Amino acid sequence: MAREKYILVRHYCQHTQIDDSFVERLQEYGLITFEEKKKDLFMDEKDISEIERMFRLHNDLGINFEGLDAIKQILKRIKKMEKEMDLLQKRLRLYE
Repeated sequence: MAREKYILVRHYCQHTQIDDSFVERLQEYGLITFEEKKKDLFMDEKDISEIERMFRLHNDLGINFEGLDAIKQILKRIKKMEKEMDLLQKRLRLYE
């Protein structure tokens, strides 16, 4: 069974020099989730790449948080459709 690894949000923000208010706003918009333990906020290490991608989109392209939410939803739908397409292609190959 794989153990999930959590990182203290404050330490992550200090290490990456990403403003902690940016990460908190991501949570407010439901783009990432935190675990609260003993008044400290922890994030799953799986969210790191997502935070960094959203940070670049926000800073480099000036996309607001509503836009980040829309982008995340679109990417989620695309991934779902790709999985569905792969499944349908496998089924089609059975009949060839």
